[in-house]
Amino acid sequence: MTWKLARRNLLSSKLRLFLTSIAIVLGVGFVVAAFVLGDTITKTFDDVFSNANQGVAVSVRGKAVVSDLDRKPVPASLLPKVQAVDGVAQADGTVAGSAVILKSNGDPAGLDGPPSLGFSWPQATDLNPFRILDGRAPVAADDVVVDKTTADRAKFAVGDMITVVTAVGPAKYRLVGIVGFGDTNNLAGATIASFSPQTAGRVFESQGRFVTIDVSSQPGVTQEELAKRVQAVLPSGYEAVTGQQSAEETSRQFTQFVDIFRNFLLGFAFIALFVGSFIIYNAFKITVAQRNRQVGLLRAVGASGGQIVRSVLIEAFVIGAVASVIGVLFGIVMAAGLRALFNAVGASLPSTTLQVLPRSVIFGLAVGVLVTLFSAFGPAWRSSRVPPIAALRDIEVHGSRAVRLILASVLTLGGIALVLTGNYASISGLAQRFALIGVGAMLLFIGAAMLTQYVVRPLATVLGAPMARLGLAGRLGRENAMRNPSRTAQTAAALTIGVALVTGVAVFASSLEETFVGTLDKRVRADLIVFSPNGEPFSPVAGGDLASLQEVASSTAWRDGQFKDDNGDVQNVSGVDPAVINDMYDADPVDGDLSDLSTPDTIAISDGYAKDNSLVVGSTLPALFAESGQQRFTVAAVFKDTSFGDFFVSLKTLEPNTTSTQDGTLLARAAPGVTPDELKVAADASLGKFGNLEVYTKQGYRNFVGDQINGLLNLFYILLGLALLIAVFGIVLTLALSVFERTREIGLLRAVGLARRSVRAMIRWEAILVCLVGAVVGIVIGLFLGVVSVNAIPDFTATAIPWGSLVSFLVVAVIFGIIAAMLPARRAARLNILEAIANE
Repeated sequence: MTWKLARRNLLSSKLRLFLTSIAIVLGVGFVVAAFVLGDTITKTFDDVFSNANQGVAVSVRGKAVVSDLDRKPVPASLLPKVQAVDGVAQADGTVAGSAVILKSNGDPAGLDGPPSLGFSWPQATDLNPFRILDGRAPVAADDVVVDKTTADRAKFAVGDMITVVTAVGPAKYRLVGIVGFGDTNNLAGATIASFSPQTAGRVFESQGRFVTIDVSSQPGVTQEELAKRVQAVLPSGYEAVTGQQSAEETSRQFTQFVDIFRNFLLGFAFIALFVGSFIIYNAFKITVAQRNRQVGLLRAVGASGGQIVRSVLIEAFVIGAVASVIGVLFGIVMAAGLRALFNAVGASLPSTTLQVLPRSVIFGLAVGVLVTLFSAFGPAWRSSRVPPIAALRDIEVHGSRAVRLILASVLTLGGIALVLTGNYASISGLAQRFALIGVGAMLLFIGAAMLTQYVVRPLATVLGAPMARLGLAGRLGRENAMRNPSRTAQTAAALTIGVALVTGVAVFASSLEETFVGTLDKRVRADLIVFSPNGEPFSPVAGGDLASLQEVASSTAWRDGQFKDDNGDVQNVSGVDPAVINDMYDADPVDGDLSDLSTPDTIAISDGYAKDNSLVVGSTLPALFAESGQQRFTVAAVFKDTSFGDFFVSLKTLEPNTTSTQDGTLLARAAPGVTPDELKVAADASLGKFGNLEVYTKQGYRNFVGDQINGLLNLFYILLGLALLIAVFGIVLTLALSVFERTREIGLLRAVGLARRSVRAMIRWEAILVCLVGAVVGIVIGLFLGVVSVNAIPDFTATAIPWGSLVSFLVVAVIFGIIAAMLPARRAARLNILEAIANE
């Protein structure tokens, strides 16, 4: 009986079945797409580096004293020692650096984002990951080879003279070969240029040193055994690792963004499922309530409460299972589409089959089914508790209002407490802070959804006042929204979550922009800012060219490095010119000044770091560098502004302590009588030959960053639109079920003269009011979460409320209400009057 009842109820409303399934399909789809695409990209990189390093048995490198990104170079003097180790077949040193390939029009041949890589051409055939597809290997000083994808994109041919910008600046090279990397023509969108070993050592300023020494093994010698033998001849500070370990670590470095992207998609999948759970709960609550008489008859003829619960849960299981299966298929298609999109914009992901691992399918199915069952359990359990007599008389039995109010208040206050704890508690890491804020937000959403029913009537009275003045349809729509506050609140809950998240993101983005603009106005004194758009360091030759312009009064390079402090924490440090830094930047010094960095082996530190570590001007700060080892700096200045870092040293102090010889940013002040725009024109003309440098005035840089923030904000809006889309489906579902529930009432209204147009308007006004209630509550919650999140980040110095955006959210809510009402309003208006009146 339980199965038959579940099947009949399941098929009784195909619209409810479809709309309830949508939320699960979308949520599960994002979950599966995140796993499938992440696993696919990881597999492709594993294959690329596994094939590329196929002949490498051992790799010799500097130990990660500071970080994996800053290892000490390997001296060329170690190469003969490694070659002499028993079991070594071949050994070769690799030189690498940044090499920006320019097209014939002077623009970079690569894409914004992927790096521009340069290498020395391997001399050992067993250790060469490149495949010559056309031409020959580089031999002469002006020879270069490039990857096929870049050659095709830039329309290069063997024999062309092309410009490549390296650490020594731009220069012309003859393209003598076009190559593939491993089994592919490209490395995920990165451009590749390879030079003869002598040229590579010169252009990457790496004479006498290598990034790594790669080793192939003689037959019968395992990687592990050869690594031990090689390690025995290495001095302290260097390590020999197996080729397999090196390939896996290199692959992980390239796939770090995969984890970020996967977590990003999983976050939105969670939001979709969380919003969907409210819709499923509401749908089952309404449909179970509509079956009151059916439940009463079943209970009267002997059905147990457990059978009633099981029939509803079976129904939910089938919906969840079918929707999850569709969601899994949708996720696989979505992953394929996203990969195609990456390739379309030039990422050139190596081709391989989609990696649909059992974990992805099982997790997707489990999440979809469990969310559906969990959401349906409450309505199922409550329906089984209704006494048979009350159910037969169609009397709605409510639980204790006091208990519901207490539970809602506890959840809401608990959520607020967790959110505030994440903001104000003494927690060092942002991840821990936002974990508390995230959990608190979940509890707050649930509690607010339960409490909203107590404010529906006053909100509907105020928001619906203009509707009531527009005629009978408006008054009826408002009364319908106020009639069942609990249902209105639950219908609006999904939209509340979506609007709250969008509002929080808007507050965050506005505060970020305001913080940046405030910092730029107050702290940055430079008239010109020069940097590489993809964040890569660039040749110091550019700084010299900029400084030589007669339009420039003063300029400084801004170079980055890393060290490990006495606590074992990795810190970023910036090298600047002490003689002119105060002309470019005001660090808001507390004691001392950045100009005091002209004294050798001195450092400027932030006020917060100084207080945490009991340091003052004159104190000693131990610093461990990958290049130079342990150093001891004297604190020359303490400053407040940390917008651009916590540590500064002079360029002369940084140079011997870091492996990098390239700059990250250039700052310049205009000469007297020269406007910033005139300075920009001169700098563009001088630095255009570098191809990969962007030149901005202070105002232009402000606009640039504002555009970046708006672009990120739009991406979040698009993805959060998924939650809003699901919320609209939920409102459509609730209105459709409500129309079915009020069939007799609508028939009587039509019988006494209410026109079809007025019926449609009545449903439309009701939907608009539900959306406005959800939007208003969502904006309040979103403002709270946004402000708290901004205050939880120490680098944010301003909190901005985007009032214009909040008004637009209300307008969009009205539009959503109109869209959501279309189908239910049309259905209500087309009801046959006599059949509707006769409906029971």
